[in-house]
Amino acid sequence: MIWLLLLLAIGLLGGWLLAQSTQTSLADARETATGQFVQLSDGQTHFAWYGPEDGRVMVCIHGLSSPSYVWDAMIPHLTAQGFRVLTYDLYGRGLSDRVPGPQTREFFMRQLRDLLASQGIDRPVTLCGYSMGGRIATARAVEAPDQVSQLILIASAGFQAELGTLASITTRYPILGDWLHAVLGPILMNWDMARAKPAGAAADEVARRVQADLRIDGSMAAILSSMRNLLSEEAAEDHTLIAKSGLPVLAIWAAEDDVIPITSMGLLARNNRAAQQVQIEGADHRLPYSHPEAVAEAIENSL
Repeated sequence: MIWLLLLLAIGLLGGWLLAQSTQTSLADARETATGQFVQLSDGQTHFAWYGPEDGRVMVCIHGLSSPSYVWDAMIPHLTAQGFRVLTYDLYGRGLSDRVPGPQTREFFMRQLRDLLASQGIDRPVTLCGYSMGGRIATARAVEAPDQVSQLILIASAGFQAELGTLASITTRYPILGDWLHAVLGPILMNWDMARAKPAGAAADEVARRVQADLRIDGSMAAILSSMRNLLSEEAAEDHTLIAKSGLPVLAIWAAEDDVIPITSMGLLARNNRAAQQVQIEGADHRLPYSHPEAVAEAIENSL
């Protein structure tokens, strides 16, 4: 038994050292950056604008591990619909700062409030959130319903999520969880992306870029902090409040999603019967960049 524990410890140490040796810096990643940066109260945020300057503003919020480039395939469709699209990287992802501390609801609300203020946005906007971004968009709709004209949720977190066995361990145990997440997290995430069924060139490009982003120092810690904090909260009460406010809601789900199960559709209906819901057949959790035309069509039909 002692030898087994020793071998396990050596293996974990070796994995940790390997993970550390392959880390890259945020400064290096920013050398080829496009878009813009703004200093907000917690750090620098990377963002970009697309579409007609006089268009209806849509703020797109990405998910747990994939930064704002998950919207690249959809942006041409959204701007063709007349939207002025604002995308940004959440703290800890993409080219935004790796900010220490718990990634709570208020943490993400503060970043979004700061960004909107920095861009002089003082009128209602369409909020479009994907996966964890849907949870953030939902929280914003509750916080400031008068500043949201429509809430669009794409495979939104907040009801059910299948993040895997490792995630259930790492979120529950602080010290051991941090270690396992840093060592095994990137390996398992890369493996999941590698074994996913083909979904086109856009999906392949997103997978390649996410694999590179996971090596930026602080990225894995940010993902774990979000799972322990924001994603540990259910959204049922928020959706009940949104239903009472009368805010238009469009929820788009993937029929073959193994991260956010399609049963979330029924759970949302319990709390907001007025929400318009669309199921995209043949799509999995990658639907914003594997099925951008279908997602954009659902959005256009809801207007």
